[in-house]
Amino acid sequence: MLQSLYTVYIVGLNLILKQFTGLAINVLGIYYKLQAFFFIPLEGLQQAILSIISFSFGTKQLIRIKETVRLALLIACSVTIIGALAFICFPRQLLGIYSSDLELRQIGVHAFRVIGSSFIPAGISMMLVIYFQATNQLQKSIWVSLTRELFLLVPIAWLLQFWGLAYFWYTFPITEILTTILAGLLYLKKNRRLYIVDRRFKKR
Repeated sequence: MLQSLYTVYIVGLNLILKQFTGLAINVLGIYYKLQAFFFIPLEGLQQAILSIISFSFGTKQLIRIKETVRLALLIACSVTIIGALAFICFPRQLLGIYSSDLELRQIGVHAFRVIGSSFIPAGISMMLVIYFQATNQLQKSIWVSLTRELFLLVPIAWLLQFWGLAYFWYTFPITEILTTILAGLLYLKKNRRLYIVDRRFKKR
């Protein structure tokens, strides 16, 4: 289902960009190709912590869960900071890997710098979504994913298009920040419950 949503929002974003210029669609395509270099390692990290947290949750090792999440967030932030710096500081060089078109670079430089600022919150929400899956909170995991890919990305892009192409790219940081706030609130709410349960368990 989530893979289908990915296709839907990509089509939606492309239809909006098409109103400006086909080069903007090319910029978005290049972005997703380059993004993979930073987000594929995070997907691997997701799979690693999924098994650790699932086992720890089953054996009620609550401290281990918290430490795993904390370490995962630290690693995710480190990777996404590097990715953000790459997109913000070296957009021309990154675009040059795929195209030498001057107009495309002019559009892409601004786009990459804006989108690059969304990397850090995106990494955080990726880890928290896996935490929800590993602790049998599938509804929260699905809700966060749906919020990002269905309720935020395309609607925000549609609204920002009226201010012009330069503003369209702010869709990504706005979406990732709002998604991360939602995921963070859900995580903190659950963590408080775990902390209370953990204290009661220790008093016995």
